[in-house]
Amino acid sequence: MTVEYMRAVTERYKSLGYAPYRWVRAEDAPAWQPLAKPLAAARVGLLTTAGAYALGQAAYHYKDDTSLRRIPSSTPDGQLRFSHVTENFLVDARRDPGCVLPLAALRTLVAERVVGSLAEDVFSCMGGVYSQRRVREEVAPALLEAFKAQQVDAVLLVPMCPVCHQSACIVARHLEASGIPTMCLGSALDILQSGRPPRAAFVDYPLGHTSGKAFDPVDQLGIVRAALRGLEAMTQPGEILRLPNRWSESDDWREEAGRTKGGDTRQPRDEAPQFQFPADRDAARASGAWQG
Repeated sequence: MTVEYMRAVTERYKSLGYAPYRWVRAEDAPAWQPLAKPLAAARVGLLTTAGAYALGQAAYHYKDDTSLRRIPSSTPDGQLRFSHVTENFLVDARRDPGCVLPLAALRTLVAERVVGSLAEDVFSCMGGVYSQRRVREEVAPALLEAFKAQQVDAVLLVPMCPVCHQSACIVARHLEASGIPTMCLGSALDILQSGRPPRAAFVDYPLGHTSGKAFDPVDQLGIVRAALRGLEAMTQPGEILRLPNRWSESDDWREEAGRTKGGDTRQPRDEAPQFQFPADRDAARASGAWQG
């Protein structure tokens, strides 16, 4: 039994006095763009919605920040940072970025010739944008322009939080409708089913571990490999590939993830950049990326 994130989130925040959130429910089938060349010859782009930024870049703010960060794909883990309105999902990613930003796995797949090449830069956004209109009108078109400029053959999208999954579905549908094949690798099955991206791979892990367990490169590599191979193997628009990976012998984590009672786990939603470390603020100021 998978976690019903839409129900859990809606009921939890309703109990706190918020109006019920209207999740995207895609009624029409998504556009479909077959991969034009073998994966082993394809140039792959990457989007993480976990709010990643590199040392020297500005962090995200938490009030529907629709900006993007361009991160060199050669960036070492020690220079990767995260700022996201649902910081509670970033505990492991801040120790091992590969949980939600699978750069190491993608580099390995290129070295193994499973993937032709990885774009020189990958993209990040803070996917916890509650305004679906702004995702459609700002985030998706900006990413389409960026990926077209990179001349990628396909894009892997890696969402983190519940709303991130919704944002990724919107972006994937937009990219595919514009001719770029996509694969959405997610951990919230109900949101993937509701948002109906062109292709998706589902791994039944706690949110914040979409591309694998922390400090487990074998797990991360296996998940990303299986998802990308779906670009060639999947033939039906809206199909969701269920990966066999299991988080642990116990399923207790699902009970915690599906709680409908509790406090607001989000950070305050204002327009001040939320740097992971105080020194990041100085580095962003020194680089000119932030003038605060």
